Order: sequence, then C-alpha cells, then structure tokens
Amino acid sequence: MTTPARAQGDEMAALREDSAALHLLEFAAERPVFELREPPRRALPHVWAWDDYYPMLLRAAELVDPDEAFRRSFMFANPGLRPRPFMTPTLDGACSLYNPGETAPVHRHTPSASRFGLEGDGGFSTVAGEKCTFGRGDLVLTPNGTWHDFGNEGDGRIVFIDVVNDPLCLALGGTFYEVGYVEPEPGANGGRAVAKRLQSVRAPLEHSRNLYAGGGVVPRFAPHERARDRDASPMFVYRYEETRARLAALRDYDASPYDGVIVEYVNPVNGAPAMPSMSFHMQLLRRGEATATHRHTAGTVYCAVEGAGRTTVDGETLRWRRNDVFVVPGWTWHAHCAGADEDAVLYSVSDEAALRKLGLYREQGRRGDGEIVELAWPA
Repeated sequence: MTTPARAQGDEMAALREDSAALHLLEFAAERPVFELREPPRRALPHVWAWDDYYPMLLRAAELVDPDEAFRRSFMFANPGLRPRPFMTPTLDGACSLYNPGETAPVHRHTPSASRFGLEGDGGFSTVAGEKCTFGRGDLVLTPNGTWHDFGNEGDGRIVFIDVVNDPLCLALGGTFYEVGYVEPEPGANGGRAVAKRLQSVRAPLEHSRNLYAGGGVVPRFAPHERARDRDASPMFVYRYEETRARLAALRDYDASPYDGVIVEYVNPVNGAPAMPSMSFHMQLLRRGEATATHRHTAGTVYCAVEGAGRTTVDGETLRWRRNDVFVVPGWTWHAHCAGADEDAVLYSVSDEAALRKLGLYREQGRRGDGEIVELAWPA
C-alpha cells in the first residue's frame, strides 16, 4: 500500500523531472550554487619570475617573424584558472618583447587595456592619435574603443607587460575586436579612405603630460573626453619619474598599514580611477617594512619595479624581485614585506574600480591580536 508520504515523494520526483525537461530548475536545489558565505576561489597565488619568462621571450624573438611581432607574447596563465589564459577571473595579462623597428598594427577593442614598460626606452603606443613614448615604469592606458598601435623605435629591445580586462568583458558578453583601420587620404578633403598599418599622429608629443601632469591644475580650453568611454582618463601616459617622485615625497608619512606608501593613478579631471573598470596603483615598501594583513574582493596583479621582498597569501609565501610578476587572488589574506637592504616598489592592477561601481567591493583587516575589522563593506 502506498503511503501518503511516498505518494507525495513520487509526485515531487515527477514534478522535478517534468520541470527540468522545460529547463525549469527547483530553486531550493540550486541555492548552494549562489547562496555563498564568501566568494568561491579558483585563482591561485602565483609568481612568474623574470628569470623564467625573459628567456622565453628571447627564444621567441629568434623564431617569430618581425612582421608578426605582435604574436610574440606570452600570456600569464594562472594555474588555478586553466585552460583559460587568465590571471584572475576578470583580468588577463601578457609579456612582450619587441626588437628595434618592430610594430603591432592598429586595432581596437571593447576591453580596457594597459601597457607597462619593463626594459628599454624606445617603446611607443599611439592611442587615439597621440603618440605616447614609454620606458621603464611608464604606464600607457588604452581606454576601451580607442584605436591604438605600438612598437619599438629605439636602438635596443623593449619588454613590456599588458594587463587587460578581457575576462570581465567576456563574462558580460561585451567583447568586440576590430582591425582594418582607415584614414582619409591626406589632402583629399574627406575623400578616399586609405587603409593604414599605423595611425597618423594627430597630437603634439607629450600631449597628455602637457595637459594633465601639473597635479591639480587642468586646462579649461581643452576637451577632456578623448576616448569613446567618457569616464576614462584623458591622460593616456603616466611617467614613472613623476610617480616615483611622489612616492619619495611621501616616504616619511604615516602611510597605509596594509600597503605602505601607496598612490593611485587617477583621472586628472575628476579624481576617479584612471579607468572605470580597472584600478592602477604604485606603492613604496620602505626597507624592512612589513605590512599588516588584509583581504579584499579585488583580485590584484603585481609587478616588482624596484627591490625585492615577499608577499604572504593565505599562508603561502611568494618571493619576488625586479620584473617578477605575481597575482594575489581576491578575498585572500595577504601582507607584503620589503627586503632589509633596500626599498621596494610594486606596480599593481586590479578590478577594484569595477567592484566598487557594482557595490561588490569589500575589504577586511586583521589586527595583531587576530581581531578582524571591516575596512570597506558594500552599501
């Protein structure tokens, strides 16, 4: 004899089967997928040592045809995110080497991109008609939707790293990539369009620096919306010598217990992050300085610009020195420590700006006695 409970169970099983056939899933059964106590983490802490990736670039320089130098790049693939070639769930990055005279053809895309010089001083990237030269420690921004090309016009090799928010754009279904750049033929008065490998330079050299590097002073006569993304910084290149000088001026201040002397690259017009969906920082760790431990939802990519040190991530120690690249996944407890002999400088890129706009940025600190304090909590 079938009991009422068994009959009800059979009916529920039939209901689940019939609803699943219609692509309707029972809410209670799916709750564990999204009702989480904290964010799931697949990305792992990892270091890509310069001594490992630079020899790979040298080998590629011998094998890849100069006309295809833009293919001579290696992506930093987080071992926890394979087979995807991502560094964090929202950021990907690559290292590239260009010999003198090599260039990448002009293109544009919806993901926001950045270029950071590691070696050599002959690099250039033309962004929306402004030719931005770059050397070690210089940051060049490529706001989404801007035509850009880049290359090496110096006498020696250049090496740089790119960090892009491809994974974020892919997840949101907003990725577009475009080639086939054309410009009106000179003197044609809007006539025949000519395909070009590199775009023409339409702004004075050091245009960004001339307009915006004054620190709190911006010209009222210049249009500040230079990219399709009107919220992006109109300053396309940030010089390391100026950033480093700012860090030096702040050296003796009572700085962040979690990040040392840290500065952010911002839009000089409104003080917002330099890009709406990416945050860029440079921080000075004074010799022997050990920071307090904290964690935040922003996954962060670092590059050691000066000195050496270590970063402890959820109990794992990452040792780094000049030109090493490493990643600290979001919502992992971490702390930095500079070596005892010299200062250390770290460049970093994260998705903090995007998370703040979405109301998803959270940060906690841990005091010496183990007490956890809220530093930022979604409103």
